[in-house]
Amino acid sequence: MKKSIVIILSSLCAILCTSCNESAAKSAEKTPENGAQFKKGEGLSLTDEMKKSIGFTIAEVGEEEITSSITLDLTATQSNEARGTVPSTSAIKPGMEISIDSIKGTVQSVEKIPFGMLGDLEVTVTTAGQLTPGSHLRGNVQIPASGAVAAVPVSALLKTAEGSFVYTVNGSFYVRSPVKTGAANSKFVEITDGLYSGDEIVTTPVMSLWMAELQVLRGGKACTCGH
Repeated sequence: MKKSIVIILSSLCAILCTSCNESAAKSAEKTPENGAQFKKGEGLSLTDEMKKSIGFTIAEVGEEEITSSITLDLTATQSNEARGTVPSTSAIKPGMEISIDSIKGTVQSVEKIPFGMLGDLEVTVTTAGQLTPGSHLRGNVQIPASGAVAAVPVSALLKTAEGSFVYTVNGSFYVRSPVKTGAANSKFVEITDGLYSGDEIVTTPVMSLWMAELQVLRGGKACTCGH
């Protein structure tokens, strides 16, 4: 008798769990009130009404020559010299021009720091104008373009705690795809990995798409068969 009861209860739980899973799947595929739908393996889709309301736009990945800039925190060590640190990945090189407020200068050297933070480099700058030794300054170095590179508008890049992403076009769906970035300016960001020229991407508004995706994926309750 007890064995029969156990079998019946097990079968009932299996039926309920299956029902819950099917309901969850149907709920995920049903277009919710926010006008977004997510399908595993395909991505996020939007209704025409939602696209219109959020100012949705797409474009092809193009190639741009990106002139970027790097801001340096410096300390004046002499009346015509200042020093600061940059990561070892920095593109700053000796001979580059630097602007410190209204004073022009030149990067004299970029060297490893013997007892500094691992991976940091020390930048030494000389200036034509007078500096006040001990004063803290901020300099700006323009990094020239190295040629045309695959690039996307700044508005197309989504930065999260998990990394950088763009939404690529997959038919009528939009897939959040990881990318690696390089040089950047106020208009464009270089994509070093994850996209090719000619790929179609969403340019605006990627934050709204991310919020919609989170709402669709995490808006419901998990089924644990705890009926």
